[in-house]
Parts: sequence; structure tokens; C-alpha cells
Amino acid sequence: MILRALGIVRGDVVALVGAGGKTTLAYRIASEARACGLTVLVTTTTHMGTLEEEVTGPVLVEEDSAGTLVALGETLAREGRATLIGRRGRPDKLEGIAPARVDMLAPLADLVLVEADGARGRSLKVPAPHEPVIPASTTLVVVMCAMDALEQPLDEERVHRVELVRAATGVEAGEAVDEDCLATALRHQDGYPSRVPARARAGVFLNKAEDDRMLDVAARLAARLIPPYHWVAAGSARSGAVRTWPPTRRATR
Repeated sequence: MILRALGIVRGDVVALVGAGGKTTLAYRIASEARACGLTVLVTTTTHMGTLEEEVTGPVLVEEDSAGTLVALGETLAREGRATLIGRRGRPDKLEGIAPARVDMLAPLADLVLVEADGARGRSLKVPAPHEPVIPASTTLVVVMCAMDALEQPLDEERVHRVELVRAATGVEAGEAVDEDCLATALRHQDGYPSRVPARARAGVFLNKAEDDRMLDVAARLAARLIPPYHWVAAGSARSGAVRTWPPTRRATR
């Protein structure tokens, strides 16, 4: 169970950042949390083109603050879960929720899951200075990377913000992404580790690690990513199969 493997507990506000399956992981965690009897709010602080196919349960659009508060409370009481998105600013774009608004609404649910970064469907990313958009109430930051980037060219098909990844890792555009590239991008001092709020814990989820070979790679990466991260997990956000380093996770709050 991913929920327990990542040490997620009642009262957590989880910010999902990076690339390679944030929405899938959010709704996998939401499903597991509901099975454990927790009420769950899923939201985003980033712009979205459309609702992803993984979205399940009631979807609310924030039109006005007072109305949203009432509607969200009623939906969580009735359904146990809800997705909250910003209003549609134009036909092809949904707005995110302001981070301060997430902080205000977080007490309504037992667990809040926030997609706090954009990657345009790519598998690897180093954030720009204005990213990610992490609410102050965040207690856990999960940095994602999809292992299908490994041994593939460093290009815009698989990598978001190619120039930032190139600058951070020294791998030139078109060269193969190797383990060194993944580890360096994920632990880059001006990258995701520098964005984690002081009160939050942080870990890495290596998605699409679904065979022994990829899990062996993940184990080697974990040895290089702890620290600065507290833990590393690898597996499938879609199926829920996961392995963690250290092997036994316990939340520290």
C-alpha cells in the first residue's frame, strides 16, 4: 500500500511535484486513504489544460470562497472525497487554487493531496525558479521521476525544462539519460531539495519501476538520494506496487 509505504497519515498535506505520474499517484493515494476511512481533498496549485482521466469522485469548481467552503464541506461529509479545481479562465485552461487557499481549506479533510507542479506529461524535470507552488501547510513533499526516462535521449519528448536539466547535470541535449543524470537532477542544490518547506519531510517516488532491473537501479539511486531526502520509493503509481528505502517507513510529525 503506497499510503503506508510513504508514511502518509491523517492530517498530512501532501504536495506532489516533479514529473512522471503525479495525478495517477494522487488518485491512487486518495483511493487507499478512502479505504482506510479517511476523508480526502485532491486539488492543484498549477494550471491544467483538462481534467485528467485518473480523476475520480466529485469535482468542484471554485467560483466564490464562501460557496466553495460550504459545498466542499458537504461533499466531503457525503462522499468522503472531493477534487477542487480553480475556475476556467479560458476554454482550454483550468486555473489552480492559490496556495493560501489550500492552507485555509486543509482542515476540512483528513488528508489533502496537492498537485503542486507541472511537467506536461514528461518523465524528468528540474524546476524553474518560480516552481513548484507548494502551500505553507504542506507536511510532505513527494518528488516524482518516471524511470522510463532512463537510457533515453535528453529531449523534450521525455524531459521538461531540458535546458535546466542540462545545466544541472552536464548531460547535453540528445545524450542518454543515465543513473548519474537522474540522481544529479533530483538532488541538485537549486532544485527540489531547496523547495521543501522547513517543517515538511520529503521523499522521492521513482515511478514506472516495475521489474527487477529497474528496482535494482532504484536501490542504487536511493543510496545517492538519502540525504537530502528522507526516503525513496520505487514502483508503480498505477498498480500500487512499491518498494521503499529505508525498507520500513514511519511518519515523523
